[in-house]
Amino acid sequence: MRVAFVGGMDRNESALIAAGRQRGIDVEVHYGDVRGRGADALAGVVARADHVIVVTGTNSHGGVKLAKQYAHAHGKQVWIMRACGLALAKRVLDDVATGRDLAQVARAA
Repeated sequence: MRVAFVGGMDRNESALIAAGRQRGIDVEVHYGDVRGRGADALAGVVARADHVIVVTGTNSHGGVKLAKQYAHAHGKQVWIMRACGLALAKRVLDDVATGRDLAQVARAA
């Protein structure tokens, strides 16, 4: 299982990866920067993910738009969250690990 966090998680990247590892989940983080090769990197992150979490509050409009487009092109469901700190990200990972629906967590953000 792989979860991608797009936008705003750069400070928590290592903690997120460790939290995912504890739950048996691979975590990838993309900062939402789509300049240069950033768009290609984002496409790869989204294509590999089973779940795509897009944080809008700390992400560029272009990053959000491209993440949604790539997810749609690859048939991935996108969860949009205005903000997502480490505690909420861990709740998302808990829900993914146990197979619960992410909609309740996404609405709470």
